[in-house]
Amino acid sequence: RARRKSYVEHVASGPQVPVFFVSHWWGEPVRDFIACLEQHSGDRGLGEDAPYWVCAYANNQWDVGAAVTKDPGDSSFRRAMRLSKGTLSVIDAGSV
Repeated sequence: RARRKSYVEHVASGPQVPVFFVSHWWGEPVRDFIACLEQHSGDRGLGEDAPYWVCAYANNQWDVGAAVTKDPGDSSFRRAMRLSKGTLSVIDAGSV
C-alpha cells in the first residue's frame, strides 16, 4: 500500500504549487507532450524545475475517486487551477 501513491508523491521532495495547470489529450505521444511543456517553460523563462500540474502524474491513479468529486468545484483539477498562475492546453499535431 505504501507504493500506491501518485507519481509526483514518489519523486517530489515535498508539496509543489503548480505554476501551470495542463490540459491535454491522452492520445498524444509522451515525447511530444514533454516537448510542448519544455517549449512553454522556455518561452516563459521558467526553468526546468517549474511545477506543472498534469492529472496523470499528480492524481493518485490507485484512488482516482478522491480526485473526481461530486461537486466539480471540489475536485483536484479545480484546486490545481486555483493554485496555478495559468492554464496550458496541449493539443497534438492533428489538433485533437
